[in-house]
Amino acid sequence: IIFLFFFNWVYKIHYVCSQIYSMILIADSGSTKCSWAICDDKGQIIDRCSTIGFNPYFITSAKVSKHLENSDLNEIRENISEVYFYGAGCSSKKMNAIIERPFKKFFSKADINVCHDLDAACFSMYEGEPAITGILGTGSNSCFFDGENIYENAPSLGFMLGDEASGNNFGKKLLCLYFNNVLDDDLKHKYEEEFETDIANINSNVYNNSRANVYLAKFFPFVSDNKDHPQMHSLIMKTLDEFFKLHICCFEDYKKVKINFIGSVAFFLQDEIIKTADNHNCTIGHIVKNPIDRLIGYHFKRR
Repeated sequence: IIFLFFFNWVYKIHYVCSQIYSMILIADSGSTKCSWAICDDKGQIIDRCSTIGFNPYFITSAKVSKHLENSDLNEIRENISEVYFYGAGCSSKKMNAIIERPFKKFFSKADINVCHDLDAACFSMYEGEPAITGILGTGSNSCFFDGENIYENAPSLGFMLGDEASGNNFGKKLLCLYFNNVLDDDLKHKYEEEFETDIANINSNVYNNSRANVYLAKFFPFVSDNKDHPQMHSLIMKTLDEFFKLHICCFEDYKKVKINFIGSVAFFLQDEIIKTADNHNCTIGHIVKNPIDRLIGYHFKRR
């Protein structure tokens, strides 16, 4: 047993060392969580880890550096040759620079590539035919990918003005129901057992919090866990219908192509999404909670 343990340990060290100059890091980041995959140059996954999400609208370069230094990535930072980061909020050079600066310093020997999470959504769900992909996580968005170009007809307006059917959007709606005293009594009692009931504390967490969208999204599990309750079911269906009208029906061919979804909200509301799609005479393709594995497959196939 000791021999086998030692042999496996030596083999793993040898394998990692043999890949030391060709380790490639691929990351898919929402606002809440970022999934990291450490790959060799053939696309085989060596290891995985996670950090908080790095959305440049809600985090500074200094905080990105701090979280990286405290992560498992710190041990292998010198061995990474390429970084491909796909992140929520990374939609312009100005925003991307907030991520690029600490990345270039931290991964000092790597080529850094910062892209939008819409790119990851399209690439990970592409199966050779044009398709629409919706993102329903902490935030929300949608786009059309024809295999070469990405089209965004109704851009995300963020958690204050948009993010329809996102985790933070459902959180806001639940809070409105509770504090306006229109939440059904049985749901009200459940809410009070799990969450904050002081409006002053709620406001403080929203208006004095650099990650207010993440805070609001923490209320979504209550909506999902009680989705069979008539009031929550009605809320979910109306909200998904709003998303479809704004972010799916805006594409000319939405009835002709498959519609894919990624994100935790989409994953937990699969049945309701399929029903909403039926109401709009369109077809659902895949619904995936985390697209990182599919993204790796697409990425290395293209390489």
